[in-house]
Amino acid sequence: MVVIAMITRLKVSPPTHTTPTAAGIPIRPTSTLCIRLFIRRQIYPLNSNMNLYTLPVSQPYKVLLTGDSDFVIEFAARLDGHAIPFNILPPMDMMDELDMELDLVDVGLGESAMDAENYGSFSDRVLGDVRSEAGTFTHIVDLSVASLQERQATLEIAGAVNPLATVMVSCLTNTATEIGMLTGQGGRVVGVGLAPSLMSTSTRVDVAAGLNSTPNHLESAVRLLTTLDYGVDVVEDRVALVQLRILAMLINEAAFAVMEGVATPADIDHAMKLGVNYPKGLLSWADEIGIPVVLLILDNLHREYQQERYRPCVLLKQYSRAGWSGKAAGRGFYTY
Repeated sequence: MVVIAMITRLKVSPPTHTTPTAAGIPIRPTSTLCIRLFIRRQIYPLNSNMNLYTLPVSQPYKVLLTGDSDFVIEFAARLDGHAIPFNILPPMDMMDELDMELDLVDVGLGESAMDAENYGSFSDRVLGDVRSEAGTFTHIVDLSVASLQERQATLEIAGAVNPLATVMVSCLTNTATEIGMLTGQGGRVVGVGLAPSLMSTSTRVDVAAGLNSTPNHLESAVRLLTTLDYGVDVVEDRVALVQLRILAMLINEAAFAVMEGVATPADIDHAMKLGVNYPKGLLSWADEIGIPVVLLILDNLHREYQQERYRPCVLLKQYSRAGWSGKAAGRGFYTY
């Protein structure tokens, strides 16, 4: 009876918020927390037997990827290029029948229709049921700009069936400490500063241990990133860490300059490349990362610090509203 009440509520009052991607195209409306808790208890009984799993001695790394599909594909290509085995777990919100089939309990997650095509050439790596590979992953990597509540169920489930894995989470919108607290995995959670469209070409990446993270999991995260040829900077646990916080602020200032008629996007980018020796202009970077993603970083920095310097420029908001989300959409500060 309780289950029917929860599902009825979801039908009558569907969520209206969506998650932006680098292309500016929202994924499906996200589900409510109550339905997530229902799935977690019914399909994934989390019991003490999970402690019996041990990681294979012969395999140094095996990664479970989850998060926004375009970000996951980019990181998957890097893993594939270094011959590191991995699988992909779609976020719970990508389950076609999540928004209401009562027989979901009978079908089980393994038989639910997952949209593997979202992952392109890596569609064969998609897991319909993470239990099929339980206890085999050394690292869980969550690359998402979704809200913390939207990420919670996937992280809890993936972590519960892989109790020894290091959990590496994107810190673009939340701190590792915050994510670890909400998911109940604080000792294993390590924050990373990987940005869409940059993670495939970046040579350095920020890493942060949460306040409850244990040293061995921080070391495990650093080893994996080093194997992927990243230089690693261990920094304080803050929203967007260091590199991306600075980049988002600079992009914001450049957007204000364009909005106020101080200079054109091309002039600003040209000045930054010649004057500061940046490899790319700020607004070109914004278009590559995705204007909705930049906006989300700024919104969360402003939420965290309540400082004027993080207040998002109205022009960024307008571009995002217009669908001018950057290179992936064909238009942002430039036309592609």
